[in-house]
Amino acid sequence: MLRQIRNLSACFVFLLISGNVFAAARLEPLTVGYSNFTGTYGPLWLAVEERVGTKYGLDLKAIYAGRVRPQQLLATGDVPIVVASATGTMTAHIVGVKDQVLVATITSKIGTSLFAKTEIKTVEELKGKTVATGRPGAFLDATVRYVLRSKFGLIPDRDVKLLPTGEPYLGLQALERGVVDGAAMSIPYLFIARKAGFRELANFDKLGIEYPYTSVVVQRQTVAKNSDLVERFLKCIVEGIHLFKTNKAKTLAVFKLYMKGADDEILEETYQSTRATLDEAPHPSVQVVKSALDMLSLQYPQAKQTDANLIVEPALMKKIDDSGFIRALYKK
Repeated sequence: MLRQIRNLSACFVFLLISGNVFAAARLEPLTVGYSNFTGTYGPLWLAVEERVGTKYGLDLKAIYAGRVRPQQLLATGDVPIVVASATGTMTAHIVGVKDQVLVATITSKIGTSLFAKTEIKTVEELKGKTVATGRPGAFLDATVRYVLRSKFGLIPDRDVKLLPTGEPYLGLQALERGVVDGAAMSIPYLFIARKAGFRELANFDKLGIEYPYTSVVVQRQTVAKNSDLVERFLKCIVEGIHLFKTNKAKTLAVFKLYMKGADDEILEETYQSTRATLDEAPHPSVQVVKSALDMLSLQYPQAKQTDANLIVEPALMKKIDDSGFIRALYKK
């Protein structure tokens, strides 16, 4: 009798292990590219580290795009989804390449400020000076150009020299070393610049600027041919946002993993500042894209004729929201 019980137990364990292995084998691998190490990418990192994808049949991984524009990863076919600023997608549409769409926008608040040496007291005093921005044509470069010209009447590259330093931390280093007179900083570097004593000349959120800052971007054909994959990933992002808003401990642990080098005070500020800006239902907004196209029109006049409706694909997020999926998360 004892031997039979042992045999049954062994059989049960074997079936349990086999079932788990089989279930794991059925997970569809999905690698998602991302473009920055700011707090608004927290929902993606949480979804990866908490293995949210397994609920939706996904073995979810995330890779940093580095110096490659995230949207370029889409062209390879190996990365079907990216989370990034929508700048690359919008500029592609502006020049006539319309194969990328936004299926979600995690936040339209940009958490960016313009800093300068302490002796510079106003934005206008940057005239004749040098300001560090991001990669040419990328988000920081585009927004700084817009703010200088439309809000303060300074013509970029004529009144103010813009130096594309690339990653935000490089702009901060250039400011610290006196290579530049000012620099645009997004979170968390914004908090580091404040802590270092640099003068904050302009907060872009307070200026009322909205932008499809952290968005989910896919190829149009991916939506057409594999909408189920995109929908499952969007559910992961929605759950990641929920985790961010409701589980501070897990979010800070993920920040420490991805935002290496930032101290606890900076991570706390990043969490508190970002939490309020994340949309529970991250619908892509045609109106926000229209505003962003207006900003980009200073560099690309044809942006005024670009149809924002072709850049946004709202159907999948609407389907998820209409199903009650998001409301159910926050009722738990």
